[in-house]
Amino acid sequence: MRTSIRDEVRRKAAVYVAFAVTGVALTIPGAILPLLLRRWSMSDARGGVLLFCFYAVGSFGSYIARGRMNRSVARGAMVTVAGALCLGWAGPWSAYGAIAVYGLGLSLTMTSISLLLSQRFPAERRLELTRLNLIWAIGAALGPWVALRSTRMGVVSQEEAIAHAQAVLVGVAIFFVIAAAWAMWVETSPASAGTESGSAPRTFQNPDKVALRQRASGKVPWALLVLIFGATGVDAAAGGWLTSYAQRAGDSLGITIGAATFLWVGSLLSRVVHSTKWAARLPERRVLGTSFVAMSAALAVLVAWPQGIVTMAAAAVLGLAAGPVYPLVIAAALRHKENSTVFAIAGVGASVLPLLTGAVSTWQHSLRAGLGIPLAAAVVMMVVVAVSQNALRGKGEAGTEALIG
Repeated sequence: MRTSIRDEVRRKAAVYVAFAVTGVALTIPGAILPLLLRRWSMSDARGGVLLFCFYAVGSFGSYIARGRMNRSVARGAMVTVAGALCLGWAGPWSAYGAIAVYGLGLSLTMTSISLLLSQRFPAERRLELTRLNLIWAIGAALGPWVALRSTRMGVVSQEEAIAHAQAVLVGVAIFFVIAAAWAMWVETSPASAGTESGSAPRTFQNPDKVALRQRASGKVPWALLVLIFGATGVDAAAGGWLTSYAQRAGDSLGITIGAATFLWVGSLLSRVVHSTKWAARLPERRVLGTSFVAMSAALAVLVAWPQGIVTMAAAAVLGLAAGPVYPLVIAAALRHKENSTVFAIAGVGASVLPLLTGAVSTWQHSLRAGLGIPLAAAVVMMVVVAVSQNALRGKGEAGTEALIG
């Protein structure tokens, strides 16, 4: 018994480390976006298209997460390696294809890891997905520091921008080579035999887990689809453009890095709280409603007062509010229908809102105006929770006891 528990803890720890690395990697494009725009002389509209390619093509990674999840993790890691290396040496037009490959690999890796844990622990899905996203937030909080700690945003030359971006992307590639090797080692490890195929042997199935799978065969309510779309969209738009926003406001390098870092640190802290069993007993509708009110307020402050410490404080509040949203709505959706479609919808939201943010910024010649897009999305989600409270209560909170029992 002790040996099996120790083996399970060891395998779960490795999964968490791999997911933390995806958090670092996913924040890299937004963190180095000012360098990339300067390197290729791109407008905000083209920068928005760049982020769109990153997230939109990445959403297809959710559809190809098939078969044994360890092999799927390895495939995603190697695609990410290829995308990172291509992006480091891409030209102004090939950059779109390179960042698309990079996003595809990351999406495939993250979806595979999420489904891996969802399959292993169906009766604890909400807590496991929250904890997994907590670990992801740790990596995301480190991402801006990793990407920008040795550069000078305002005075870096063209050659320095190229060299720095290449060094960061090579580092990402090295991490994912290690992740792919780990995934293949676990695949061939005797301790993992019979646990990664997506289903347990029939004689060892828990009746409660079978009941959960039977309930996860309906349709996902429209309200949850809207919330999934908006939650990832706001995260991507804010995370993708916040570094550029702070840098253009004339803030110091510390504020520029700190704004993006505070966003993900806030998300990290809120996920620490919501990864506990006490927080898991809170009504989902109440948590989501409070989160969307706080997200709307933080984005409004961010747009109205783009100044130093205010920017950092608003980013921190935004992260605190947004932290529990994605794992909550994903867990609720998976209780209705357990497949990778909801992850694909999340990818679409994450691609569309950054694109619209860049387009509005170029149109209005103001990134402040562009950030009105995620603000509007947060307000829409707040309204959706208010008008759809019965549906959320019926399918979300009714199943909470089973998930934390």
